[in-house]
Amino acid sequence: MHSVLPQGQAWTLQAVEPPAYTRAMSLRRLLSAGVLVVLGALLGPTFVVAAGHGHKEKSTQEEQGKPRVRLVADPSVGFTPISVVLTGQLRGVDLNDANFCHAAVTWIRIDPGQTEREGLRVREDPACVHPKEQVFVATSFTKSYTLYTPGSYLFRLEVEGKDHARIDSAYVKVEVLRVQ
Repeated sequence: MHSVLPQGQAWTLQAVEPPAYTRAMSLRRLLSAGVLVVLGALLGPTFVVAAGHGHKEKSTQEEQGKPRVRLVADPSVGFTPISVVLTGQLRGVDLNDANFCHAAVTWIRIDPGQTEREGLRVREDPACVHPKEQVFVATSFTKSYTLYTPGSYLFRLEVEGKDHARIDSAYVKVEVLRVQ
């Protein structure tokens, strides 16, 4: 929409004061923000400390002392038939710990379409046939599989001490592809 001025007149701009309620609203917003900043500064450490009690971070010393097994599959993807070599590394166990001397090892393989309960379990339970003072703790475990059916396979390694304390690895996925 155009407005037409009579000839000889020019547009003039006038400063318009905002209504009083707008200034009051701006002042209230500023005060509210200031109050929130002050409350945050006063109460913030309380909330941070309270929140910190629920979350426990693991220290590197704590993590190093805890026994764990790391499992790696090589290769993790390939075409059928594929030969996969699984390697497990036991860490956090003293090499003189008689509890893990010739520890029992269980390899778990879950084929495509199977559940964990239906998976194949291969248990290796070597006996200690040496004197008690000759402790041998294996820290590396290896197993090979040849996979013929395409799909996703899951593998896990369980290491069990003589006191039946079990250390489980995370699952490792191997993807077998079909040649087209």
